[in-house]
Amino acid sequence: MGVVASMRLLIAFVLLALCIAVGTVLLFSARGNAPNETIHAEVAGVSFSYARAYARDETTGVGGMADRLSFIVSYPGFAPVKAKPRVGESVTFTVTSKDDGLDPGERPAKLYARFLAPETLDGPGGLVLRRFEPGSPYDSEELFIAPPDGSAFFARCPKPETGAPGEGCISVFRKGALDVELRYAPALLENWDALYEGAQTLLARMTAPQTKKR
Repeated sequence: MGVVASMRLLIAFVLLALCIAVGTVLLFSARGNAPNETIHAEVAGVSFSYARAYARDETTGVGGMADRLSFIVSYPGFAPVKAKPRVGESVTFTVTSKDDGLDPGERPAKLYARFLAPETLDGPGGLVLRRFEPGSPYDSEELFIAPPDGSAFFARCPKPETGAPGEGCISVFRKGALDVELRYAPALLENWDALYEGAQTLLARMTAPQTKKR
């Protein structure tokens, strides 16, 4: 076999090897990014199982031991978001180890109360609207609480005049060893009870013990 023929054969083998390698990488990459792939993770000793499509960031998409998990879900169904949602159609759902400080349910009465103006106003969905005193750490926000004291539900939201878009409101609740923070558009306050119930249901589903298939 001549030198030229040998070189051509060598080049052919190299190109074939490259094609196989690239194909393998693409195959495993496609599998790794499959939105329906089940991801397993753990936060504060609590095991999670969820579809990759829920993941809001790379860490959540990889799984394993984590300090926090962040999900983005559609509203009102709390399913994975399939396309870029419009304002009011999604909720960011972040899970961390519980804070050593106040239980979230105690924050309205024990943290925020000293910064509140005296008047109370009717809020959406039967909530009570409380405004913060000017110059307080929260004076750019408003507080919405479920009667009587906000222990069942509260939300801090930007004042309407700030024009803050998107997921402006923040609610936090504690479930065992976990604190769960929700971020969402102020328009969802009208159905705050469905929002809270949906978040609780999703958390229970993601942390339910997995039954092994026989």
